Amino acid sequence: MAAPRTQGFGLLAGVLALAVGGVAAGLELERRVVTKRITRSRRPDEEGFFRLRSDGPDVTTPDGVVLHTEIDEVQPRAADDPRPDPPAGSEELTLVFVHGYALTMDCWHFQRKAFRGRVRQVLYDQRSHGRSTRSAPELCRMPQLAADLRQVLDEVAGTGPVVLVGHSMGGMTIMRLTQTHPELFGTRVVGVALFSTAAGEMADYSPIRGVPGRAFAAVAPPLLATLNRLPELVERSRRAGSDLGYVVTRRMAFGSDVPSSYVEFVSQMLGELPLEVVGDFYPAFAELDEYSAFAILSRIETAVVGGEDDMLTSITHTDRIIELLPGAEVLKVPDCGHLGMIEHHPVFNEVLDHLVERVCRHLT
Repeated sequence: MAAPRTQGFGLLAGVLALAVGGVAAGLELERRVVTKRITRSRRPDEEGFFRLRSDGPDVTTPDGVVLHTEIDEVQPRAADDPRPDPPAGSEELTLVFVHGYALTMDCWHFQRKAFRGRVRQVLYDQRSHGRSTRSAPELCRMPQLAADLRQVLDEVAGTGPVVLVGHSMGGMTIMRLTQTHPELFGTRVVGVALFSTAAGEMADYSPIRGVPGRAFAAVAPPLLATLNRLPELVERSRRAGSDLGYVVTRRMAFGSDVPSSYVEFVSQMLGELPLEVVGDFYPAFAELDEYSAFAILSRIETAVVGGEDDMLTSITHTDRIIELLPGAEVLKVPDCGHLGMIEHHPVFNEVLDHLVERVCRHLT
């Protein structure tokens, strides 16, 4: 019986380690997935993932964490640029992108590409993610993430109006900022987009079929602590490009058939996150309660988008946000998982275009 137990534990280890944006996640996979090698095409990376780079100042927080930032400035339009002209007033605007749990600023690849040169953009890696430095575990919570965002706004985003765009934990970060600094909204922050996120009740949800949310929330932290003591087993299961990593990422992140390069792209981001960081942030979601944010957000232009097949922040969370933000532009995207801004990027980009247009009408 030892071998089956080890195999099953390794599967769960790999799955829990591949957190995609909202909570440390698990998945029920059929035995054939573990025993059968996955065949997939390996085509050249035509999108150039991880190749959109620019300079930006490091932001050092009061507790010593160094946040990696990048800035894309507005550039003169090329004569053959097929993209539409930016709306009048956009030259004053800065888009600030806030990524989700276990990801990096690279997850905004398609949005960055669409707006590059047209509208000023600021991106940063949240603490303990990407090229930012590690945080003390007790500071991996929403109040500190909101304080980090405030510091990025102060030191990097300039003095003009800002639109904040948040995915999953990034959306939660924005919601907490509305409560700690409500004076920014309607003055400095003139628009907010919330993608595939939740305002609370995360402890009631489980991504594993048949396991109640409260039970999953209770078992995940001690299991993560155990997995931290088995790094070789975990890393074999979650390594980017492995069969298990590929299948888990594909099923947890996307709701439709996507190019294999998209899955590899996300797998690489996930594979670079230390498992200890997964455990450091996990308690923040069980204590999430950001519902007070919506009275403040109702003052400004907002957009809310969720995937109907999101396994991590289910569409019921989007429905709740829509209910509390009746003035927002809203969209529920079919055949869309948690990473809709990658999977269905034309749809998400169009929503951002509309938000920028609405904001710019107020600026002119």
